[in-house]
Amino acid sequence: MSRAWNFVAGPAGLPEEVLHRAQEAIWDIGMGAGILEVSHRSAFFDQLMYDLEAQFRRIGGIPDDYDVLFLQGGATLQFCQIPAELTHPGDHIDCIHTGFWTRNAMRDAAFYVPIHYAYDGAATGFEHIPSDDEIHYSENPRYVYYCANNSFMGTEWQHAPKTDYPIVADMSSNIYSRPIDVRAHSLIFASAQKNLGIAGCCVVIVRHDFLEACQPDPRPSMFNYRRLVENRSMLNTPPTFALYMMKQMLDWIEEHGGLEGMAAINRQKAAIIRDAIDDTHGFFRHVGEPQCRSMMNISFRTASKELDDAFIEGAEAHNMLGLRGHRETGGLRASVFNAFPIEGCRALAEYIREFARVRG
Repeated sequence: MSRAWNFVAGPAGLPEEVLHRAQEAIWDIGMGAGILEVSHRSAFFDQLMYDLEAQFRRIGGIPDDYDVLFLQGGATLQFCQIPAELTHPGDHIDCIHTGFWTRNAMRDAAFYVPIHYAYDGAATGFEHIPSDDEIHYSENPRYVYYCANNSFMGTEWQHAPKTDYPIVADMSSNIYSRPIDVRAHSLIFASAQKNLGIAGCCVVIVRHDFLEACQPDPRPSMFNYRRLVENRSMLNTPPTFALYMMKQMLDWIEEHGGLEGMAAINRQKAAIIRDAIDDTHGFFRHVGEPQCRSMMNISFRTASKELDDAFIEGAEAHNMLGLRGHRETGGLRASVFNAFPIEGCRALAEYIREFARVRG
């Protein structure tokens, strides 16, 4: 049975070899039980967690003065956990607002802390990522918040914003798709289901001195980064299968050249699709300014919703799934995360050219 080209924005597709390993592990991990059944207090799982953190650090070049946490609740829980734990009475934070996900994060942060918008991309329809001189910070924000890849619109930061204030980044849709400047950040968080595996786990990378500024105890256990660090992300039963799958994805990333290897192939995949869009001479239009476009989420559109709908219908007939744009933006979107095969990008590029030739 052939598999479809899966362009969905998440949970993303997985490499076939990883899926086959998971099939075997569900049945038996070598101890007469499957990964879905093993205790998180067992020697097997304890070793898995040591290996997972060590490999995650090695691949990402994460310095020793950062803690790594594997948490539940997805990235969305971090929208409130970060300001709840890391701000104090009288603090405020700055946000660089580039669309849907910064809006949602600030909606939750506003329960805990006043927000200053150092940049607001609404005026440009969120098709622009600001340069450093377009960002106007307030005086002494507790931290600066931004979203590194805006999956709903298909825009991506090429480097972290430059500031002397602590920086918090949501990297849910581009983490480990290319090398990361960890040192530029005080805290990075990312849900796993785009580039790191399946839904159910969120990674938090946090610098020690930033963590030391957490709210003092007592606090609820699951809203206590220090307790989570002390318990190696296993304060309660962790998402065992999601963590196992992340380990398999990290193995796969290393087998394919690490983050440099991911960056090279991801650039190539995005270029194949974007070149096809350019070849239609305006029949399809990119979303996002050229210097702001994402490698992970390629947003584009035709001149009408009717043509967009016809394109999607034809794509599904060609065994291509998930090309409808975000519900708030409409249009079209091809998400090509780490595991998406280059052959699928070529198939989409061919279909884009053919659709424009027939309908143009």
